[in-house]
Amino acid sequence: MKRIKMARLLPLLLAMFTSACVTVGKHDTDALQALDFGPEETLRVCLLVDEGITEKSARDLFKEMSDELSIFDLEVEIPWVRQWERPAFLMNGIIEDVALRPLEPPCDRLMAVVGRNVGDFLVSWFAPEILGAVETNTHTRGYVVGKAVTFNQLFQSPSDVAVHESYHMLGCVHGRSLQECYPYILELKQIASASRDGGNDFFPGISLDRKPITSRETTDEIIRTAVGRSE
Repeated sequence: MKRIKMARLLPLLLAMFTSACVTVGKHDTDALQALDFGPEETLRVCLLVDEGITEKSARDLFKEMSDELSIFDLEVEIPWVRQWERPAFLMNGIIEDVALRPLEPPCDRLMAVVGRNVGDFLVSWFAPEILGAVETNTHTRGYVVGKAVTFNQLFQSPSDVAVHESYHMLGCVHGRSLQECYPYILELKQIASASRDGGNDFFPGISLDRKPITSRETTDEIIRTAVGRSE
């Protein structure tokens, strides 16, 4: 049974591994200034917080994300923060739990803020440490480690990781420059505005094949299909 379950999870895990923290690149100032990102839009990120993570610290963490995305006239709002019990020790179990949760209104994205314990510190000496990830089937769910207690976090603070994952939530991939991502952000903002005018208040996700996903229900369906689950 466990082997069958892991086989079903493989598409999700392979997609998710592509967004485990590596650089998304640096800004291209000339390309950034050449684009008009239009009126301000809002990305609503709902937060699940692990034991040891306060609501204030979680909101402060994502304030850094909002400051970063403000260069695109994109504001990050936190509609709610809820307590959450970390379901697993390693990345696979964490991302599976968050990814399979329904994306309920008014959330556009769902992110878990993971706490730290003695076990994390010990394991960090023997295994690669994934400090944040976003699943790439829809780019709407993920997690960030919210406390710095290990050696690796001397080089990647929780706020650094949160900013990094914010670009993955907008469909950006890893690379040396963020230039290729700017058109995606502009397109998502334009779709969000048009959708809202049509009565659909959702900031779209992006599929594996780089297509906009314009409803929460569709994100749920795509992820259930990816892991072989149905209603």
